[in-house]
Amino acid sequence: MTDAGERPYQPIEAYALLSNCEGCALVARDGSIDWACLERFDADPAFSRLLDRRRGGHFSIRPEGRYETTRQYLSRSNILETTFTTPDGFVTLHDFMVGPEGGPDRPRLVRHVSGVSGRVPMAVAYRPLAGFAEAVAPPEIADGRVTAPGCPGLVADVEFVRDGTGAAARFVLEGGQARSFSLYGDALPAAPPAARALMERTRSAWVLWTQDAAYTGPLADELIRSALVLKALTYAPTGAMVAAATTSLPEEIGGIRNWDYRFCWIRDACLSFYVLKKFGMLREAEAFFGFVAELCARAKGRLRPLYSVSGEADLTEATIAHFEGWRGSAPVRAGNEAAEQHQADAYGQVLDLLYLYTRLGGTLPDAMHGHGARLADISAAHWHRPDAGLWEPRKPEQRYLHAAIMNWVALDRAIRLFGPRETWCRERDRIVACVNGPGIHRDGYYPQYLGGDDVDAALLMAPMVGFPVDEAAFARTVDVVIERLGHGHLVYRYRNGDGLPGHEGTFLLCAFWLVDALLWLGRDAEARLRFNALRALQNDVGLYAEEVAPDGAFLGNFPQAFSHLGFIHSALMLDLFDHGGRAAVQGTYADRSLRETALRRSPTLGGPA
Repeated sequence: MTDAGERPYQPIEAYALLSNCEGCALVARDGSIDWACLERFDADPAFSRLLDRRRGGHFSIRPEGRYETTRQYLSRSNILETTFTTPDGFVTLHDFMVGPEGGPDRPRLVRHVSGVSGRVPMAVAYRPLAGFAEAVAPPEIADGRVTAPGCPGLVADVEFVRDGTGAAARFVLEGGQARSFSLYGDALPAAPPAARALMERTRSAWVLWTQDAAYTGPLADELIRSALVLKALTYAPTGAMVAAATTSLPEEIGGIRNWDYRFCWIRDACLSFYVLKKFGMLREAEAFFGFVAELCARAKGRLRPLYSVSGEADLTEATIAHFEGWRGSAPVRAGNEAAEQHQADAYGQVLDLLYLYTRLGGTLPDAMHGHGARLADISAAHWHRPDAGLWEPRKPEQRYLHAAIMNWVALDRAIRLFGPRETWCRERDRIVACVNGPGIHRDGYYPQYLGGDDVDAALLMAPMVGFPVDEAAFARTVDVVIERLGHGHLVYRYRNGDGLPGHEGTFLLCAFWLVDALLWLGRDAEARLRFNALRALQNDVGLYAEEVAPDGAFLGNFPQAFSHLGFIHSALMLDLFDHGGRAAVQGTYADRSLRETALRRSPTLGGPA
C-alpha cells in the first residue's frame, strides 16, 4: 500500500486549504494531506510531501481501486467535502480543522469519511514527519491510536498496522457507515471524538462569521470564498495575517525563487484588512490594530516589512538541503531574510488603515496617536532615500516611485488624523512635485524608480490611495504596463533584473490592480473583460495562487492573500463604477468604503480599537 515516491507531485491548483485560524493544511484532490502546520502557520510541518514526494510526510484517505473525485467547500465554511465515485459506490470525505468552538481538548484536524451507496474498499496511509527531519520515526500503534515522536497523534475508529515507515488501515465502507480520524497535538483522548458534532460546530462558526458580509450582489458567493480565505490565513491569537499557507512553492519550476510566505507582511495585512472592512468583516481588522500597535511600541515607530505571527522580527532564513522541493525546485527555505530589508511603503499602509478606521467611526487609542505620528516623522525624514522596494529584489536599493507615493500617503493621512505640521505638509508637497516632475519618464509614463526606464505594475495603484497623479502620465503608464508587462489578461510585476537568476510567472494581484486602474480611467469595458478572465483562474474550490505560468498552471505559495484581496477589491470597484461611474471610484480607500450601492452597505464601527 505504501506509495512513497510513486505518486507524482500534484499541481498546485489540485490543493484545497483547511484552517482553524491558528494552523493550516492542504488537501489534494486525491484525498491526501500533503502539507500541514497544525499548531501555527509558521511552525514546522507535520506533513510535507508537497515539498518532497519521497521524504515528506502525508496522510491519505482514498478508495483502493479506480475512482474519480469532485469536491467543494460546504457553503460559507472552510470545511472541505470530497466525493469519490468508484465502480463499487460513492464515498464522501469531510476534512476540517477545529478552532476554539471545539472545546479545550479539541483535535486539531478531523477527517470524517462516509459511505453514500454501494460497498467501497478504502485505504488509509498515515506517515507523519517531525518537521523537516531527515528520517521518519517509526510509529507506535495500539487500540486505534498512532503516535510518533515530534508528530501529531492519530485517533481513529479503525485498526492500523505498521506499513514501512508509516501506519496503514484498510476497511470496507457501506452506505450509511462512517469512520473518523482525528489528529491531536497533545494528549490523546480515550476514545475518538464525536466527529459529526464537531463538524457542525465548526460549520456554524464559519457561517456565523460570514453573516457580517456587506455585499449582496451576484458575486457574493465568490467574494465570501475569498473573504474566508483571508480569514483562514489570520492567526487569531494575535490578529496577524500570513501572506500564504506554504513555503518554497516556486515562482519558476526548477528555479531558486522559492520563499517562505508563512509570515505577516505589514503591507499585505493592511491591504487585506482594508478589503475585509469594506466587505463588512470588522473584528479581524481591529485585532490587527493591536498587533501593529504592539510592534510600533516595541520598535519605537520603525517597522520591519514582515514579522512572525506572534510578532518576532528574527526570521533567519535556513535552507532544508535534504528536501528536493516541489517538482525539483530547490532550495526549500524556512524563514525569510526579507525581514531585514527596509521597505518604506509599510508606514503609508498602516496610516491609511488607521485613517480608514476613524472614517468608519472608530476612535484611535491614545497610544496609536504617538505611533502614527512617529511613522509620519520617519516618512518625512527619509522619503527621498533609496529603499528595497515592495517586491524585495536582492540588489542595491533605489528611489522607487511606489515607495515615494506610499510615503506621501503616510504624511497625508497623518495630517488628516493628527492635524497639519509644517514638516509633514512641506514634505508631502515635495513628494508630489518629485513624482509628477522628474519622476515622469521622458516618454511620459511613471517608471519603476527615479531616473529608470523600466515599468513596474506597482504604480497601477497610485490613484487608489488618492495620490494626485498626472492623469496623462498615469494613462500612459497603464498602456506601457499592458504593452511591456502584459500576457493576455495577466500581468508581470516587472521584467527587468532583480538580482536573482531565472524568472517568475505573472502576478495575479497586479492583474487585479490593472482592472482597478482601467476603471479609474473610465475604461470600464476593458476592465470587465480582464476581470471576468481572472475570475476563471480560480481552481475548482475558488482558490487563487500567487502567480500563473504562461500555460495557466499555478505558481508560487498557495493560497495567496494578495490574490484574494485583489479579487475582492476589483469586484467592489466594479460595483461602485456600476453605481456611480468614474466619479465613484475616485479618492482614497476610505472614501470608496463610505460610498454605498444598491448591493453594498457601508460598514460602521465605534468604540476603541
